[in-house]
Amino acid sequence: MHTFLPLFLLGLRKRSKDSFILFYNILFPAIIILLLGYLTVKSYSKEFTSYHYYTLVIIPFCALMGIITVAYVAKEDKLSNTSCRLLTAPISNAALVLAKFLSCFIVLALCNIITLGLSVFLYQLPMNNSFVPCAALLTMEAAVVTGIGLYLGYAFHKMEALKNFLNLPIVLWGLFGGSFFPIASNTLTLTTLRRFSPLTYINRSIFEAVYDNRLTLLTFLIVIFTLFSILLLFLTIKQFKKEAIL
Repeated sequence: MHTFLPLFLLGLRKRSKDSFILFYNILFPAIIILLLGYLTVKSYSKEFTSYHYYTLVIIPFCALMGIITVAYVAKEDKLSNTSCRLLTAPISNAALVLAKFLSCFIVLALCNIITLGLSVFLYQLPMNNSFVPCAALLTMEAAVVTGIGLYLGYAFHKMEALKNFLNLPIVLWGLFGGSFFPIASNTLTLTTLRRFSPLTYINRSIFEAVYDNRLTLLTFLIVIFTLFSILLLFLTIKQFKKEAIL
């Protein structure tokens, strides 16, 4: 505990001041919602505007892009030339991984909630009693994103290879999940591709919660994300070796 707490607080300060994280998790989604909402404003009604649609689908997509951000956090000691200090310091693997996980998770989750809250206020999204459940889902998505990012960040030695490996599936998940435009086609090929996108289920659960007051799918995803993030954290701690930060 005496080694974990200083690492955690240091990581929390770094993450909360990281312009890269703040831009891509608050400002970037706000710009995309504003831009796409403006370009498609005539395609939606007054009750359900384009800004409503893109608020609900862009925030989960940008949250998923946080995998790349967290992967860079896993490599930050190597990039800042502090890896040798950690290698020789009496710090356990569990303390090192857990400090990075919690600091990233807390900041990413707060960014998601702030972006959702600002968008709801600006675009008058009628969330009513669904704000807290949707915020909980985005929070647990942040936990999964953090777990995946850390695991892959330590597993891959070259960041360029990791970034190229992650960019394509994230964009495709966003495309088939309806993050860029609604997908109404029911062709067999498109339906199959949509099933492979986690954003399909995340977006559907949010729309059901906001407009149908149904929380079944959303609650199920929260449970799955919670269990999956715990599993990822356990695997990362189990397989982590300090030599990976060199």
